[in-house]
Amino acid sequence: MFRSRPRLAAIAATTVAAALALTGCASGSSSSGPASASLQLGWIANVENMGPYIAERDGDFAANGVDVTITPGGPSVSVEPLVQSGKALVGLGSTDGVARANAEGAALVIVGATLQTNPTSIMSLASNPVSTLSDLVGKRLCIQTSGVAVMQGVLGQNGIDPSSVQFVTADFDPSPLVAGDCDAFVSLLNNQPVTLKLQGIETTSFLLADYGYEAWGNVLFTKRSALADQGTRAAVRGIVAGVRAGWTTALADTDAAAAYMVDGPGASQNLDLEQQKLAAAAFIPLVQTDDTRANGLLSMSASGIAANIATLRAQGIQGNLDNLFDSSILDELKNS
Repeated sequence: MFRSRPRLAAIAATTVAAALALTGCASGSSSSGPASASLQLGWIANVENMGPYIAERDGDFAANGVDVTITPGGPSVSVEPLVQSGKALVGLGSTDGVARANAEGAALVIVGATLQTNPTSIMSLASNPVSTLSDLVGKRLCIQTSGVAVMQGVLGQNGIDPSSVQFVTADFDPSPLVAGDCDAFVSLLNNQPVTLKLQGIETTSFLLADYGYEAWGNVLFTKRSALADQGTRAAVRGIVAGVRAGWTTALADTDAAAAYMVDGPGASQNLDLEQQKLAAAAFIPLVQTDDTRANGLLSMSASGIAANIATLRAQGIQGNLDNLFDSSILDELKNS
């Protein structure tokens, strides 16, 4: 169901389209309708991305002056190069990933943060719990290759020698934990524990955020140059505003959002409705915080930015981290 929009939104749509048509920064734009732009996701079309897809369904992007093409990601998709090369205007990724790309020569900037609490966690079987970070010493930890650097950084940050933990390479399927191939599993709090619960397998988890890993998840980022150009900046603002509106709708009724993702954008993924409902509900405390209730979804507070930068430095990431975040788009939306 489309929500009503004030006259200001209609004016903004025409203004953005006209600006992009003049700058040539988007394809298919015209002064009579929203301009075209692309949003590259890091993961597949499931409830992790229900905000953008519901924004697309409800016309939230068009109401904010941009016609968005959403491209799903997956385990083999690296979003940062796609944004840096201009194949996507805005990407969804991890704070760490964007920072590492910049350290290697990219010029990307984070403009909004979906997951205010990072869901990366350590999961173990309730029958054989690993309850704290120090409990990992001498244990086998199933971990995805992409997460090794993060885990090594968190262990070192907490005075634990990473070599004291045996890393076992795994993908995102938690079956090795169940099979006894490892004692603990690097998971997402709103994903693998939910999957195992539906299989009747009880687990226990703790967040890496409890041990200083303050890194926002599913951040929206673009090229820094995009913010300096009137047309592309307006398109980025339209995407951020649309995603925020989509998440507002999704969180208001996560069961309905999950059903839409299962039957709509994620239909080809053969998603399980009950698993997606539980996972969608688990997003609420990760996306909504005291900060977002005061300043709006996707907000990036000064204290939060400082905490993220401290985490990145503890991870050994190089580069000018003080320029990694730009909250000016969010400030414009808050004041509009």
